[in-house]
Amino acid sequence: MIVAGASFACVVMFGLWRRVSGLLALGLAGLSGAVAGAGGLLVQDDVGAASWVVTMFAFVVMTPVHARLVFGPPGPSDVAMVAAEGSAA
Repeated sequence: MIVAGASFACVVMFGLWRRVSGLLALGLAGLSGAVAGAGGLLVQDDVGAASWVVTMFAFVVMTPVHARLVFGPPGPSDVAMVAAEGSAA
């Protein structure tokens, strides 16, 4: 699950970050973080409920924040939208 979460994060960040709406991009980033966090907990012994709660919260919140800081705002940029409208005219 760790590899699946990281792979999905790469697809979201490098492939979809600027192509889908901002809310969807942030949601997919949070989902990829949750999958990677769950995978990390599944390989550990004796994981309590508090570890699950804290890890899921941290990964679901911090993955989109980190992606936003590294890749910029999600969703199509204004420049791309203006260029698309200009070429259609």
